[in-house]
Formats: sequence, structure tokens, C-alpha cells
Amino acid sequence: MQDQLNEVAERICEQLDWDRPELQAVAAVREADGARAAAIALVQRLRSRTEPRLIHGSEYVELIRSRATDEQRRRARARLEDAFGRTLIRAGYHSNPFSAIGTDAMILVQDEPLYRRIGEAVLAARAEWGGGAWGVTRSLCELITDLLPVPECPDETFVPLLGWLLDQSRAEWEWSRTWSERSLGTSGHNWWLHTFMGFYEAALFFPEVEWFGQFGAFMPTYFEFEMNVLMEEDGYTRERASGYHSGTLNHWLQVQRLADVAGVELSPEFHERLRRVAETEWKTMAPSGEFPHMGDTNARYRPDRSLERLRRLAALFEMPEAKFVAEALAPDWRAPYGGLLMDGGRNVLPEYERLQARAPEGSAADTVLPRSGYYFMRQDWTRASDWVCIEAGPLGSAVQSHNHTHVFNLELYSRGRPILIDNGNAPYGDSPERMWRVSSAAHNVATVDGADHIPIEDEWRWKGAVIPTVDAWRSEPDYAYFSGAHEGYRYLADQVAAGRRKLFYLRGKYWILIDRFTPETDAGHDYTLHFQIGAPCRLDGGRLVTSGAGGNRLATSGGNLLIVPVEGLAGTPRLEPCPYPLDGYENPEHLTYTRHGTGGQIMVTLLVPFDGEEAPDVAVRTIDVQADGRTLSPWEATGLEIEIDGQRDVYVDQHMQWNLPWQAGGHAGEGRLFHSRVP
Repeated sequence: MQDQLNEVAERICEQLDWDRPELQAVAAVREADGARAAAIALVQRLRSRTEPRLIHGSEYVELIRSRATDEQRRRARARLEDAFGRTLIRAGYHSNPFSAIGTDAMILVQDEPLYRRIGEAVLAARAEWGGGAWGVTRSLCELITDLLPVPECPDETFVPLLGWLLDQSRAEWEWSRTWSERSLGTSGHNWWLHTFMGFYEAALFFPEVEWFGQFGAFMPTYFEFEMNVLMEEDGYTRERASGYHSGTLNHWLQVQRLADVAGVELSPEFHERLRRVAETEWKTMAPSGEFPHMGDTNARYRPDRSLERLRRLAALFEMPEAKFVAEALAPDWRAPYGGLLMDGGRNVLPEYERLQARAPEGSAADTVLPRSGYYFMRQDWTRASDWVCIEAGPLGSAVQSHNHTHVFNLELYSRGRPILIDNGNAPYGDSPERMWRVSSAAHNVATVDGADHIPIEDEWRWKGAVIPTVDAWRSEPDYAYFSGAHEGYRYLADQVAAGRRKLFYLRGKYWILIDRFTPETDAGHDYTLHFQIGAPCRLDGGRLVTSGAGGNRLATSGGNLLIVPVEGLAGTPRLEPCPYPLDGYENPEHLTYTRHGTGGQIMVTLLVPFDGEEAPDVAVRTIDVQADGRTLSPWEATGLEIEIDGQRDVYVDQHMQWNLPWQAGGHAGEGRLFHSRVP
């Protein structure tokens, strides 16, 4: 082990820029006592210098330790001890087991023998250095800089860590410098951002290593370029996966911190785009205090997953709307660590407390990211709100490798409880469990002939692309309305020219879901609506009703949902368990309605949220729509009479390009959309 440590120290010394004046003392130690002593002297210099300022410096260490509880310290120690049992390098893992426990946990261990074991474990695994996935370089830079101000961590621990960093960075650069449109597409990617940030951190914090110096050129040029190509103008990542959007925002926040440490001024355009990225956090927030599960993201739903970060963002960017949403969803929140709200090494709680909350503008609580194609309908901003996310963006480009194969997917909450949910992502690979979760049928969508919206090449790629058209979006005090169409099914042998989805929300009452299909030929097709039900449920005739007792852990609070297919415009129901369940996943029930038909087809479904266990009394039927001197077919214009607990409503929706004066259910008009309760 000692011989290995000497070899690593010699390698470190070989890569230092000995012409730097600040290394003269280290050079003298090397001359007198050898490479190992020089490497220790280098570490001591890194620990004693004041520039560049560390993100988590000694003041941060003291502050966190002064406010932490005994339980937090116990958990921190347990996490580090667990890390020693993990493989140093894992395929597809973009970090290392020690960084994975988190900065605060590493600080709270406060045990010299455990910190010493980190260096010993790293040295023992020297044969693995340079292996694994991209991103390990960055994790090592941040592990080293987080440990530098920890007084109990021995100087010797840093020698293997620096040696690993040198080997890892060269191996990663040899690969990452070859990445191109062939591997990652034309719109940037988190691979580039995550990996190249590690090289820049190496240049910033370890300028004594000659080879690292070249990567200082990344700030600001590369980062400003990546911001423009990876992030849409409305602030969302072009990767179209909420898990990766969340991580990418973390990357951008770190870029901003690094620029501040380096004294580099990022452009106003960068700061404006970053603010829009931060604003997406409150705009997409679900009533449970977490984000919608779009694309590859978390396996389970977990309330309040994202609210603490929303508070930090509110403080950092002075976003009064973000504070309003955070306070509305969790008014009894208490800051962790005895009154600290830490971000990037500093306490932002004073800024948060000074910020005056302000409700988002508009007469309704709906939000939209128009360039990304995300539409959100809300009853209000409370914990018990109805909520729907509609995913209506493009599908098929290489940058979307973490997206799933769906157009107009819905995620729906009833009275604050997730009901129509996502199946998650599954461990990556070509397993049936993974490929099912990538497919269209695993989402809350409409499909034709059991086919995906576009053909899947593998878990990361598609054979083609589709760009939906959103032709209507209305957000009014009493209602919200969405209408969009896509041409994904033109690839079928008997083409379907368009699949259209409309969603009308009478605020606080119900949704009307319309799926309309326009085939190119006279061939028959099977049309299927898919619903992923994240609650105990049962079929009652053709209707499905959820309950709040027993079963899925999501059933502990919030409302229920009644799904009512409209007679004559429905399909044959089928309720089955998730076909590919996984431990640790929600594994929702899979409800389908399938009908076979030729010519234009339309399926209409009423979605009724309700409180408690007793579903409301709901009756819905089609009514004739008279126009053009005749009775229009439901495919041309849908007329509905809806009665819920004695309240009668009439709804008319015209689907053709043209509109003419119409009459239906005792009402008349000329517009494309009508609801008897809406002015």
C-alpha cells in the first residue's frame, strides 16, 4: 500500500506546473524529502490558501455542525460507513460512493479514522481509476473541495483522491472530446454540461496541475453556448424529462456559483435564461409539492420532494411567485438545520424571509411553457387542488433520449391526490420492464392498433419524429381548454392522418376528454384509450371509480376520480395489473377502452374528481348538434348533456375547420366551444 501511495505521489508531482511561483515551497520539499512529502505539502497548500474561494468552506462546515442534531450526525456516519461497502466504479454511475452521501453528511461525520479510510479505499481500488461513466471527474473535484476544509480529514487522504482525479479526467476527456451530433444530437445534452463542468472545476480549483489549465476556457464561452442550445426559451430542458430537468438546473446553479468564485461575468442573456429555468419550478409544481413525472424520472411519488429547493430558488432569484406557491402548499414548513436554508455554501433564509410572496398573475392558476409544450390546468394553488399536466411537445429528436414515447400524455391529480400517474423509468437497459415504460401504452394517451406514437428504435432513440400542433389553449376564471393534434400515425401501413386530443376543465367540477382520429383509408383500426390508475379502483359497468382505502400508498389523502365513458363514443373496458411491475415502483393499474371502427372515430370520456368514498351521481349522453342544415356527426361536432347531482350542463365542441351557426340542447351559437355554465 505504501509503495502504491509513493507511486501516486510521484505521478501527481510529474503533472504539476513547477514554474508557478506558489509551488516553490512544494518544489523544495520534493527536492529534500521526495514526491510523497511534496504531495502532502501540496495538499497543505490547497487547504491553507484563500483563493479560489471554496463553495463549501470552513465557515460552512462550522455553521452546519453548529446546527445539526445528533440524529443527523448519526445518519451521516451510517451513510459513510455504507459507502465503504459499495463498488468504487460502477458502469453507468456518474459519481462515486463517497460524493453520493452528500456534502452535509460528509461534513457531519467528524471522525478522523473514517476520513482516513476514504483514502485507503480509493488507493486499494487503484486498478479501477479511469473507468466507469462520464461525470466521475466532476464528483471527485467536488468531493476533494468539500473535504479540504474538514479539519478531521488527514492530509494523506487527499493524495489518492488527487491521483484518481488525474487518471479519471484524462480518461473522460479522451472520450468526451469525441462526442458529437451522432452521439448526443443537435440540441446540447446533460452529458456535455455535467462532464465539462468537472473539467472546469479542475482548472479552477487545481490550477497547479498544468494539464487542467486549458479547461479554464470553458467559462464563460462553453457554458453560455450550452445554455442556449440545451434550454428552451421558456426555460425547460430540450431533453423533455423532469428528472433530468431538475438535475440540469442544479448544474446551472453550480455554473453560476463557479463564475462567481472565478470572478467571471456571465452575459445578461445567460442570467435571463437561467431565471426562466428557475421559474419553471413553480410553474410546473403539482399540489403534492413535487414535479410531474415526465419522461425518465423518479420511481415513486413523494410529497414535498421539491418544495425546499423551490424556497431556495425563490430567495436566489427573488421570485415572489415561487414563495407564494411554496407557502400555499406547505404553510407549516420549518427550515432544516435549526433555521438555515443553505444553497451553494451560504444561508439564503434571510433573503427568503424578506421576500414578499405574490400570487402568479392571471385570473386562473393555470400555467404554460409554450415552446416546450407543457400545459397545466389547476383548480387553485392549494394542496387540495385538481391538477392536470398535458405533454404536447415534439417527440423523436436525439436530445430527448430520456423522454418517453407519448404525445398528449396526461398526469392528473384529484383534490391534491395523484390518480392518473406515470409508470416511472425502470432500470436502464432493454428489459421488458424498461421498454414497456418507454412505450406509448404505459402512459395516459390514445393509441391506434396498439402501435407507439412513433416507432421505437431502442430505449434512447426513435425511427422518426412528430411535432404536434396545439391550436387552442384557453385559461379563464371558470374553465381551461386545450386542443392539439399530431401526425404520428402516418407511419402505419394504413395511415391515420391525425390523432387529436381535447381537454375541457370546468374548474373544480370535471374534465371532458375528447380523442378524435382521422384515418387516411377505409381500413378499420383499433383505437385505445390508456389510463394508468395510481389508486385502488374497480370497474362498475364501463365506469371506473377509485377509492381511498387500502392498497396503493398514494391513497392516504386527497380525492378520488370517476371515469365515465360516454355511451356510443366509448370502447370496451379492461382493467389489468401493471404488466411489468417492479419493486419500489408505483405499478399502477392499467385501464383501457378499445373500439374498432372505420372512417373518422371519436371517443369521449368524462373525468369527475370527488371527495370521500361516495362517487357523485353522474349521467352523461350525447345530444344532436344541428348546423349546415343537418345533424352533424359527433366526429364533426360533439354535443353533450351532463348531469351531476342534479346540475345539468350542455357542452358543444366543433371539430371541423369551419364553423356555422348551431343549435343543441336548447342552446344556440356560432362559436367553436360552448358550455352552458361559462359566460
